[in-house]
Amino acid sequence: MSTATEKLDGIMERASQALADLDYLVCEALCLEALAEARDQRRFGFYARVLLPLQEARRQRRMIAAQGKVDLGTTKTKVDTEHWLSDRQAGCLVLTQPNTLEDARELTERAQRENKYVEVLFADNVPTASRWTLRSYKGPAVSCEIDAPPPGQTPGQTPGQSPGQSPNLDHAQWFLYATERLGDAALASADETLTGESLIRDLEALLSVFPDHELLHQRLAQAARTVGTNG
Repeated sequence: MSTATEKLDGIMERASQALADLDYLVCEALCLEALAEARDQRRFGFYARVLLPLQEARRQRRMIAAQGKVDLGTTKTKVDTEHWLSDRQAGCLVLTQPNTLEDARELTERAQRENKYVEVLFADNVPTASRWTLRSYKGPAVSCEIDAPPPGQTPGQTPGQSPGQSPNLDHAQWFLYATERLGDAALASADETLTGESLIRDLEALLSVFPDHELLHQRLAQAARTVGTNG
């Protein structure tokens, strides 16, 4: 067995153990390390297999984040990244104007450094807008428009939930819906004229737009398996 193969197997053994231990953040980091190694070695069959535990770790991370506090929209002032993260291990946030793409990127990167289960979206609009424009803050420029959250779920709006209804559950459902729409927009922008490793690079870049999107993982795995079979 070659040293390169041993290295890849060792990384994935640790990733599998982290997944079994429910340590999804560690599993995700190790899978990403293995993906980079497999890509560099042009072992695309292995690359495709790594995407399975990566997808599962990201699915679980997103579910944990959605069980934390969910904030849909921000007020007139810019979000205090340190303060927002200080009192939570998990949560979801949609940043709205006057926050920027860079603010969303900074918050996400800080949450990752602090090993927190945090999901962030950026909506390029004020929180009281009737339609929200979601924009990617990593990877290629991707955007989509969706209906704003129901009244009472964004800053400055009148509560609209029915008696006994959980506002946080509604918040989480809307957030997860929004992430799917942005991921769908990324997948729709894939250049289907590309083949082989060029297609893999394109899909991998699009997956960074919203890394939890399951269909993008599956499409990338399919492209990698095709290259691995033909390579």
